[in-house]
Amino acid sequence: MKTTKVAQWGGKEVSRLGFGCMRLPLNEDGTINRTLAAEMLDEAYNSGVNYFDTAFGYHNGESELFVGEALKKYPRDKISIATKLPMSQIHEEVQVEEIFNKQLEKTQMEYFDFYMLHGMNGMHLPKMKNFDVYSKMKAKKDAGIIKQLGFSFHGDYATLCELVDNYEWDFVQIQINYLDYIMIDSKELYDKLCEKNIPVIVMEPVRGGFLANPPEEVAAKMSSFEGGAVSPAAWAMRWCIHMENMPVILSGMTTMEQVKDNINTFSVADKLTTAQIALLEECRDIVMQAKSVPCTGCRYCMDCPSGVDIPKIFSIYNEYQLFKNAFRANNNYNVILSASGHGSEQCIFCGICVPLCPQGIDIPAELAAAHEVLSPLAERFK
Repeated sequence: MKTTKVAQWGGKEVSRLGFGCMRLPLNEDGTINRTLAAEMLDEAYNSGVNYFDTAFGYHNGESELFVGEALKKYPRDKISIATKLPMSQIHEEVQVEEIFNKQLEKTQMEYFDFYMLHGMNGMHLPKMKNFDVYSKMKAKKDAGIIKQLGFSFHGDYATLCELVDNYEWDFVQIQINYLDYIMIDSKELYDKLCEKNIPVIVMEPVRGGFLANPPEEVAAKMSSFEGGAVSPAAWAMRWCIHMENMPVILSGMTTMEQVKDNINTFSVADKLTTAQIALLEECRDIVMQAKSVPCTGCRYCMDCPSGVDIPKIFSIYNEYQLFKNAFRANNNYNVILSASGHGSEQCIFCGICVPLCPQGIDIPAELAAAHEVLSPLAERFK
């Protein structure tokens, strides 16, 4: 397992692969399948992964509990635990301390190795200032309860600049991959952090699984390149490994197969060759030509007051736009309609979801576009 030592982090050895605990395997009732998830964490740890990322709201609050229970058998100094203060759920100053203490209790930890203000953007910045959040967390760092202080980011360039130009941070977590580097200009954010010498922790390296299951033309190019030994997901990871100033790359893993594929990638991958970089740039250009919605399935937009399952509809819409399999799209869309009766046409354009979306998607407008594409498919298969 490839590891790194970052000067700003006191030289502690950290695995390049970080285990994201947002998409753990589930039971039928929606709770974490703790037996399978624990086996996956064990496989990762025994293969050299020592960075585990969770958050207050992941899996309806169950993720922190699970991570604490699953990892308590390992020496505390051999693992790095990362979690986040849910800025969207803080409405009073007193909640800052209450939630932080609750997180220590849930994870059964005396300190956090990496602690973030979750999902910082222009909307949360005034809250950070008004509730004196930074000073409170900085005091915890000075007391040793937080080892490294940072934030995860879902905002614009101006907001990032205000945060990094006026406050001291040990790291920043951003969404970046070979597609978003250009498509949503993650490069601008990345360059700013490099300029400030702030380590970047990567989230969504495979864009919520999208880059692991790319369009057929992309998959075909990858499978025919250099013998096809590298999976699409591994190519996405290798792009991040190749980049400078990305010491930890998170992967939200759901299956043991994904764990093993990532372990293999982070055990053998090194810098990309010129030909490999060209391949990924060509694949990126193909994807960018398709008309799709840049949804990662994070579900921050849910629950919709009209009962619309926004991420599922966007997933079906994107799959159809990329693969043009009308029969499959119709079947998948009918599953939603038969289960709830709430298709994209049920959107009432209330706009509640829009400020909640980390990607800045105009969700009502995109749902309307999805409706125009998906609803006529039913007529073709009557």
